[in-house]
Amino acid sequence: MSVLKEFEEATPLKNPWIDSWKEEGKKILGYFCSYIPDEIIHAAGILPVRMRATGCTDTPMGDAYLTPTACSYTRCCLEMANRRQYNFLDGAISCNSCDQIRRLDDNIRIKAPFPYQYFIGVPGNINDLTIDWFKHELNKFKTSLEENYSVEITDDKLRSSIKTYNESRALLKELYMLRKNPKPPISGTDIMKVLLTDVSIPREQFNELLRKLLKELDGKEGESNHKSRLMIVGSQLDDPEYVKIIEDLGGLIVVDSFCLGTRTFWDQVDETKDPLDALAEHYMTRVSCPRMSGKQSERVDFVAELVKEFDVDGVIFQRMKFCALWWAEIFIIRKKLKELGVPFLDLEREYVLSGAGAMKTRVQGFMEILEAK
Repeated sequence: MSVLKEFEEATPLKNPWIDSWKEEGKKILGYFCSYIPDEIIHAAGILPVRMRATGCTDTPMGDAYLTPTACSYTRCCLEMANRRQYNFLDGAISCNSCDQIRRLDDNIRIKAPFPYQYFIGVPGNINDLTIDWFKHELNKFKTSLEENYSVEITDDKLRSSIKTYNESRALLKELYMLRKNPKPPISGTDIMKVLLTDVSIPREQFNELLRKLLKELDGKEGESNHKSRLMIVGSQLDDPEYVKIIEDLGGLIVVDSFCLGTRTFWDQVDETKDPLDALAEHYMTRVSCPRMSGKQSERVDFVAELVKEFDVDGVIFQRMKFCALWWAEIFIIRKKLKELGVPFLDLEREYVLSGAGAMKTRVQGFMEILEAK
């Protein structure tokens, strides 16, 4: 079996790695946002899994209990929780990533509670005071895990987890560097499968798969029939089919800026500091998402740097319908791209892939603009 096939098998929300983990009697916790440090859960001997709603097709309960302007991701998650499709999880961790996630957490606690639920307060501003406050929040979370699961999360365990996750970050960045090549040896669709595996299987096994993939790709070149090098920017995206539609039309996704992508692994956690200090500082000061105020210029500069570094011809904004944070953010990034002379396309979407025909038409038109440039 090829390494990429193994990544593909790991992408479902419930996969063979999770089945094996449960058979061994170990615990699994789902988490809703990349601002929740996996390292603390990992140090407790618990498997952290990103909350997704793969397979959701309709949302009658989500529609009934969430507002009409709640994004379809939150409605799908509430629906799946109500239908007990998260029964393999032993708990769920939320934070105030956005108002819609907060309301989702409220509804799950009442309508479809998990055996264990925890809410982490994440500051919206970044300074010395809020970083210290976030460390306090992380320490409370650590204590809660220790008490609920009868484990001890020592500083040594945290340091070991940080080291393991830093290895993941370094390997992912090495993989992304291959995409700078004129003929990248891996497609954006397959990268999406790697990113989903990153949040779906035990960390040590993920690192092993990544090392095997890098060895397999070493010295290889990809296809040369792609017309344009593209970047995807935006909100929650966890569907390889979405990327495949774009690449089937001749584009090649060579880099990204969304919450499962570059922003989660571009920077390392400082291994020389007290582990909770290091985690609080890293998660607060890394490349942020639009929930963080006062960092808009840094995010815009990050996108601009990637556009230049990866020789991007055009940028596609994929924005979840009713995502107020990204609706505002895109206007700011647009201004910078206009200054750089980089074409862009704004694609509003639902969590469940729908309207594929209209999406293809718009992407095809965008590809023609890039070819004519």
